[in-house]
Amino acid sequence: MSSYLVNDCLLFLNFFIRLAFLSPSLKEKRGFREQRGLENVNSTIKEFNTQSFPDACEDLGSSIPTVLPRLEAAIQITNRIQQKEQEADQSDRLQASRERRKAEWEAFVKEQHRKAAEVEADHTKAAEWLKQQYAAMEKDLAKFTTI
Repeated sequence: MSSYLVNDCLLFLNFFIRLAFLSPSLKEKRGFREQRGLENVNSTIKEFNTQSFPDACEDLGSSIPTVLPRLEAAIQITNRIQQKEQEADQSDRLQASRERRKAEWEAFVKEQHRKAAEVEADHTKAAEWLKQQYAAMEKDLAKFTTI
């Protein structure tokens, strides 16, 4: 059992010794990689600032005068489209209002015809009743005249 313990201890000792000697070299390699990466980023930024950015600014400066009139024309077109849509929406509302008023008028006319027919029926009944009353009164009067 003691041989296992010694072997285990030797394994740990070897690991720590290697780690102690290899760790600085690994750190140096990692530092060099990070330094190279930062140098690449720095050179890319310098290249962009010296070449790409001025070219992009020149292109942008030369295209702005042509873009502005196009943009103004597009704004005018969209304003006209919006105005036409508003007019169409307003005419749709007017058309719907006209149709609603027409339906209300037709309902009113039907109601007036119904009421007129009702009044006419009441008048006919009242006239018939009056005829009967006058007929009854004539009979009564005829009785008194013969006496």
